[in-house]
Order: sequence, then structure tokens, then C-alpha cells
Amino acid sequence: MKKRFVSLVACGVLAAGAVAGFTGCSEDSLTVWGSAAQQETLRAMVEEFKKANPDLEYNIKVGICEEEWAYSNVSKDPSAAADVYCYSNDQLIPLLRCGGLAELGGQFLETVKTENSSESVASGAVGWGTDNEKVYGYPYASDNGYFMFYDKSVVTEEQAKTLEGIIEACSNAGKKIGWALDTPWYTAGWFFTFGCTYNVEYDDKYAETSVSIDFDGEGGVKASKAMAKLTSATFANDSNKKVFAGKNTSNTTNIDGFSDHSMAVAVSGTWNANKIKELLGENYGVCALPTVTVDSETKQLYSFKGYKLFGVNPHSKDLVTAHKLAAFLSSGDMQEERFEKHLVGPTNTVVSNLPAVVADPAIKALNAQNAFAKEQTSVPSNFWEPIKTYALYIIDGLATEANYQSQLKTAVDQIRNSVTNK
Repeated sequence: MKKRFVSLVACGVLAAGAVAGFTGCSEDSLTVWGSAAQQETLRAMVEEFKKANPDLEYNIKVGICEEEWAYSNVSKDPSAAADVYCYSNDQLIPLLRCGGLAELGGQFLETVKTENSSESVASGAVGWGTDNEKVYGYPYASDNGYFMFYDKSVVTEEQAKTLEGIIEACSNAGKKIGWALDTPWYTAGWFFTFGCTYNVEYDDKYAETSVSIDFDGEGGVKASKAMAKLTSATFANDSNKKVFAGKNTSNTTNIDGFSDHSMAVAVSGTWNANKIKELLGENYGVCALPTVTVDSETKQLYSFKGYKLFGVNPHSKDLVTAHKLAAFLSSGDMQEERFEKHLVGPTNTVVSNLPAVVADPAIKALNAQNAFAKEQTSVPSNFWEPIKTYALYIIDGLATEANYQSQLKTAVDQIRNSVTNK
């Protein structure tokens, strides 16, 4: 399928007049931001774009901005931000609030809808499925979620199915479990496991008007007990050493843990899969998150799931070329290249069904976990910090069964009372 999508852009199917409000070329440079891990790939793709569009004499600059930090960087001064940049879909509303995203229209929109899964397109849209539907992103990655890697020489396939099983295996072997509980993106899944929810409502300027959340109910208490089960687990031969890897668990600590064989389990995503597979070799294990049992109730652990998209800055001096570039970078051919080089899960429906994609163990684990995942959209503006603080209390033993309820109420009140237009 290589070059099929490239030719669409090259031959001008994505016409300049397709999106209202486009301005003519008034500068000879554009800027595109992408993640640090994919800078080399992004530069190569930009060169492919230039070759496919020889009539465009542009100096396209490539810079670093992680998808989850798009709003933080763009909102400082949207007029000075990149013409095209990556963002994770939970950044959609904040980016719209600061005026950082241009709407798709015409053939650009038609192509995006035709070639990508409806869920991925909806992740960059507001009013989806209504007469007021508007789309603000070019989806390119469906793997913004997490699952579990494990060392088969330590943890059996059966043990990997339950939190209790992996704790027992790691405890007996003196190995660590890497699970970033102090990163709220990972913490939230424990609450979703026990039925906790949240909801945010906005006005027509994308300012929050209300936030509802029930993490301080019975489900939140059970989630706390589940997390404490992990954080309090110790080695069988040394009760002073914890199985849980502790604070500041990151991509680096997970890779280092598998590299020096101090870790046997890590919760992460496709971005670490190639390296972990290389380190573990024939002992490479990967699967959905395990179940956990609390108060005689067994639940499948949940996660967050989301998408990554290219956004176009409405302040670009040449919206025509900016949209062409975003369309090219998110095209099927480029998604296939990202899968081959970085194991990025595609949103393009043709690429998603390629044999190599379908057969990949990490993609399989992600898809299995996605059946137990909450879509990461419309997150309350002050959601992350209170959840992180509470998770640190769990890790440090400051949150206990005696005060779970009061500590949770404090965190939840902070989230509820942070409506952005107050």
C-alpha cells in the first residue's frame, strides 16, 4: 500500500480551496512539532512531503513538543506556536479554549473520515454526530493507552492474569513491579475499575461550567484498597523491601529494570515494547492488565485510552500548506512507517488490518485492554494534581483504611471546585 496515500496529496486532491478562511502563501517557512522520540522519523517524513510537493518551496522546521504538553506550549502564545503540532486528544478542549486549533473542512475532512476509524476522528471533534459537528484534528495514533509487560522466566501466563498472582511471583523471586501510581494517568484506571466516573460540561467558549465526580464514594475506597495491596507488598525473603518499584517510575526506570533484571513486571505502552522485547527475548510477555480482588470482589483493572492527532494552528500564515502537511503526516503511508519504526498503533483502517499490525503481541495486548478502558476526553481542568497527591498518600502510607474517605473527599473537592470560568 506504500505511496497510495502520498499520491493523493501530491496530485492536489486535497485542494487549497477546500477549507474556508485559508490565506495565501506569505512566508517561506513552516514549523511542525512532534515528540522527542520520533524526531528523526518526523524529519524524514517532512523530506518525503517536500518530494511529494515539489511546487512548494518551503523551509519546514521540526521541533520537539510532546503530545501531552501541547496545550502548555501552544497556550503561551498561539500566534507564535508551530503551524502543525501533535496533541493527545484530552488536550482538545483546552486547545480550543486558547484558540489553538483550526477546523478541518472539505476534502481534508472527507479523507480523514474515510480513511480512519470513527472513534479516532471523534476524539478530535466536538458535537460529534450532530448538525454542529466540527473536527479539529488529523488522527494518526490509536495507542495512547497502557497494558502489562512481564518476564516469563519469573511470572507465568496464569499468574499474569491477576494482581495477586504477579505480586506472589515477584515477591518469591525478589523482583520489582513497575507501575507509575504517582502518575495520575495510570492512577485513574484503578478508580474506573470500581465504577468511578467523572463528567465535565462546557459553555460555547469551551470554559467549564460544571464538574461532577464520584471518586470519593465506595468505589474510590475499594480502588484505594487495591492500590494499597500493590504498594504494601514485600519480598518473601525480606519484608523490608517492597515489590512495588515506588515513586518516579518512568519509561527509563522500566527499561533499566528489565535490563538489569531487577524488575519482572511493568505497566507501560507500545512506545516501550520494542526495547522490552529486545531485553527479554524469549521471555517477553505482554498482556492486558490483571484482575484484582478487593473485599471478595474480583474486577478487571481498567485504564485510560486515547488517540494522538496532528492539529493545525489557525494562526499559521499559510493554512493551505499547513493542512496539506498535517494530512500528509497522518496519512496511511506515514502511519505504516510509524508502526514499523516505533510500533505506533495506527488509526487508519487499512493499516490497522495489515498482517504485521494484527499479529503484533503489544498491539494485541492494547486491543484486549481497550475493552476495559475509559476514553480520555473532557478531563476536568484540575483533575491530575489532586489524583497524583492522593496516590502519593497511598504510596507513602498516609492514606489508610481509617482515612481513605476523608482524604478522597479533599482530592475530589479540589477537582469539583476548579471550574475554569469562576
